[in-house]
Amino acid sequence: MELEKVRERVFEDRPGFTRQYGPARTDHQPGIPLWPQEATRDLVVIFLLVALMFFLSAFVTPFLGPARSPQVSELIVPDWYLLFSWGLLKVADIFPQFSLGPVRFSPQLWGDLLSGIPIIALILLPFLDRGREARPAKAPVRSAVGLAGIVSIFTASLYSIREVVAERWSTPDIDPSPDVRRVLPLIPDDTMKWFFLVPPILVGLATYVGLRRLGFRPMRSWIVPLSGAGFLIVILHALLLLLQPGSLPLYSQPHLVPLSLFLAVLCGTAGVTALAVVLLPEATARKAVLLTGAAGLAGFLGLFAWYDATGGDTMVWVLYVLYPNMNTLLFLPAFVVLTAWFGLRRPYSTYEYLLNECYQCGKCHTVCPVTKVEDDARGGLNLVYNTFKKQHDGVPLWTCLACDACSAVCPLDIKYSDYILEERAKSAGRIAADGGEPE
Repeated sequence: MELEKVRERVFEDRPGFTRQYGPARTDHQPGIPLWPQEATRDLVVIFLLVALMFFLSAFVTPFLGPARSPQVSELIVPDWYLLFSWGLLKVADIFPQFSLGPVRFSPQLWGDLLSGIPIIALILLPFLDRGREARPAKAPVRSAVGLAGIVSIFTASLYSIREVVAERWSTPDIDPSPDVRRVLPLIPDDTMKWFFLVPPILVGLATYVGLRRLGFRPMRSWIVPLSGAGFLIVILHALLLLLQPGSLPLYSQPHLVPLSLFLAVLCGTAGVTALAVVLLPEATARKAVLLTGAAGLAGFLGLFAWYDATGGDTMVWVLYVLYPNMNTLLFLPAFVVLTAWFGLRRPYSTYEYLLNECYQCGKCHTVCPVTKVEDDARGGLNLVYNTFKKQHDGVPLWTCLACDACSAVCPLDIKYSDYILEERAKSAGRIAADGGEPE
């Protein structure tokens, strides 16, 4: 009876159901128009909030407190949620300065432009992204850019307090004498500027590779060059640091052996991972990459704990050398391991991949004839989603009629009956292999 209702389009006039089915439909879901209903309501709420702000600022004057004392702090920082914007203002001095007619592209102007980019992106996003909803595996580029943007907020926030970071790392606290402090080089600001860019780029690439792999894309052509390039950069930088005269601070020379051990762990982790990706089959390479990453992390932390427990200033000088080179010596080995592991892991099954588009509208549960007679099925959230999650929703595997009523109303054209028949075949095969019979 329910299947006949679907075929006769009885549900068309009900709220929330479309007049056409599948991803190629041309109609729209019934809803409230943006203009004038939604726009008017939003304007009323905005005006009300603005009126409240004016009232509070006029009648409830905030206490500002005494003037800042230079003895308390030499660095004024904004609140934590504005640190990323302050970092964008500070990094503006790396852009070229020139004049274009009456406009002077000074660091101040570049800072204003950079600070406006996040706001402009948020304003334009609803107008640019007008397609249907897509899960991360269906939109790897958009997901990678979004995650890289989240990481860039953190890196910009840390760059905004670069003076504090440089003060903590500029001179190891082992000898307060002016002679020692004079020969110690300051941490270059280029390190923080590259930190502003390198982690978001690495995170975006790793995310893209992992999501494309989940979408059935063979990603070896991406993993091999990324892993190989990362390993080459790490090993070349380590060799230049150890062999090039004058590349290490004078007072770090007695600690060359501990520093070499740390560099060997980092280079070895990246190198073994790159070799595993190139030489081993995918399943074996994935296990090798996981073991290599765990061993590299354990080796680094073990060396750190050992030298820190033995006392002395060894770890101070090792970290003092690694910090200015963190963008290559620390971040790239982690990037090589994570990119290889994400790009080699098991992809989704066919049904899992299709389910990435399911947004749990509940139409399948509404038209399912089995849920009408199953007492414990009433109130279930979503037939497809709950079955995929192995959650009991009143429609066990063997009570489904495979009538495809759910597929007929699915806005994303997910074929639920194909999944049911596939799972039944697998279950029957397992029962037959065990010498039993299906119930």
